[in-house]
Amino acid sequence: MTTPLVEVINSAPDREIVAGVDTHSDTHPLAVLGITGTRLGDLQVPATSAGYEQLLGYIRSRGSVRLVGIEGTSSYGAGLSRYLRTHNVEIREIIRPRRSQRRRGKSDPIDAYAAAQQTLAEPDTLPQAKTGDGLVEQIRVLLAVRRSAVKARVAVIRQITSLLVTAPDPVRARWAGANERRMVEELAATRPGVPTASVGAATGYALRRREPSRV
Repeated sequence: MTTPLVEVINSAPDREIVAGVDTHSDTHPLAVLGITGTRLGDLQVPATSAGYEQLLGYIRSRGSVRLVGIEGTSSYGAGLSRYLRTHNVEIREIIRPRRSQRRRGKSDPIDAYAAAQQTLAEPDTLPQAKTGDGLVEQIRVLLAVRRSAVKARVAVIRQITSLLVTAPDPVRARWAGANERRMVEELAATRPGVPTASVGAATGYALRRREPSRV
């Protein structure tokens, strides 16, 4: 039985290739090009360990991998980037074009081919893909949590201030002139009673519930 020509072309082991991946939360569309720009195939895999294995197998079935360009190596593409790096695949970060430069509508294969074409055209100028591990990544994760906590604290303090503006006089008088730290500490110790008992009790209950976490 004669092997179809297309299979011979697509499985040439000594041919150099590049690939591009347009990453998403659930799926990763992939496109493969020869170094002359010939389209050698595209595939969409799930964003899972099994999908990463399928993606790498598909790329290697097309030839010898020179470079893989991945969009979003520090977001949706982080898992795939780590997987390919552990399998000694050289990767680069694909720069997403500005909205004004992107076409109308959405086509995942076209985006994947665009990523592959950028990988082929700019191998020396594309940024190194983020590793997603080591001390730098640890610091990034911890800082992200802290920034979120700071934003939450600021929002809660604003809510407390807003509640005090319209609170009954006894409640407002109790916290008049209190600095933020003292107010936060003492709010946690209040026992305003049943919130349905009165407006003052309801306000006190709301203030205590709005106590911000320490950061």
